[in-house]
Amino acid sequence: MSNDRVEELREILRANRPETPDPSTAISAAVDRQASALRVNREPDSALAAELAGSEGAMQTAGTAEGPAYTSTAYAAVEKAATSLRCLCAPSVLQQAAALLTDLWAAGGRHGVERKEWDWAVDLPSGALEVITSRYTHAPDPERTGDQVVALRRDLVQALTSAEIGLSVQDGPRPNMVVVERLSETPRGGYHGDADLVVGIYANGGWDISMNADGATVVSIAAPATKAGAAEVAALVRAVARGELGNPFRS
Repeated sequence: MSNDRVEELREILRANRPETPDPSTAISAAVDRQASALRVNREPDSALAAELAGSEGAMQTAGTAEGPAYTSTAYAAVEKAATSLRCLCAPSVLQQAAALLTDLWAAGGRHGVERKEWDWAVDLPSGALEVITSRYTHAPDPERTGDQVVALRRDLVQALTSAEIGLSVQDGPRPNMVVVERLSETPRGGYHGDADLVVGIYANGGWDISMNADGATVVSIAAPATKAGAAEVAALVRAVARGELGNPFRS
């Protein structure tokens, strides 16, 4: 299959990407993506591997109308790289990093470079992941307006308190923050170990999460600053609150 054909298929997928005007649809999708990301094995559903992976033609690919095409091996590699990153990554961000890594491996394959040969020179999975996550954790250009921040906070509250997520929230210490009531499984934090979680979105940055306590460690969340991204953040916050991600604040 030619590169032009691969691009044509991607355009078709993008053109037919379903709209989600109903907020609950986006929230449900984010929960499903988060559940998939927490599973060890992902089910591939594409037959584009040979062309996308170059010399790694035996690898299977994943990718639907909701996201880019990538190999399951690439996704596993960036997911592993994410464990060493001081950042929580939304599934859509991991998918983008996996797609980039898949294309980089494919480019090497066209030059006769096998996937394992990259390991001698560079940590390609970590590099691909850091390039993608920086888009969401660094200051946007231009910076967001106050109205945009308020709208994103509203989207986050709607997602956090939805039937799918089911968390309790209060107003945060600043207008761009919300406090999420801790659960029994939530990692200990604060002076007495019973601090709630606080989540924020910034005009000059991205999403983050910390314990609602003075001097608490702040962890960035790499996720789009959109309604769908807010739903992914809510799903990650639920995972933190339930203890499914361990203690992300531990240094």
